[in-house]
Amino acid sequence: MRNFRFAVLAGVALTLPSNDAQADGMHCANRLVSTGDSLYQVRSVCGQPDDAQRRVELRTVQRRVRGSCGGDRRCERTEEHSVEVTVDEWTYDFGTRKFVRYLTFVDGRLAEVTTGSYGSDPEG
Repeated sequence: MRNFRFAVLAGVALTLPSNDAQADGMHCANRLVSTGDSLYQVRSVCGQPDDAQRRVELRTVQRRVRGSCGGDRRCERTEEHSVEVTVDEWTYDFGTRKFVRYLTFVDGRLAEVTTGSYGSDPEG
């Protein structure tokens, strides 16, 4: 019975959110924005971010291609090529009683929401 209680408590502890944990969404004005939402959708729900940065990254991706390996045999191999992706990073500071939220968009879609420390005083 003691092992069962320990297992239940351990399972509950593992499901509790951590401030440093990554989330797949964020609440703004009692509405939720989630990964996959567009820049426009997030701005419509949450308003303008307190900070916004944009950069273009060159990323290497792999894809499987079929080709001839000699004679009538067909082979499959992996090819790497580089692609440009646009990364937007938005910051929302909701004040001293709430945590700062960092949103990362890849090619215009929300990819990640992370939580920072408590926000700053809006007047100073």
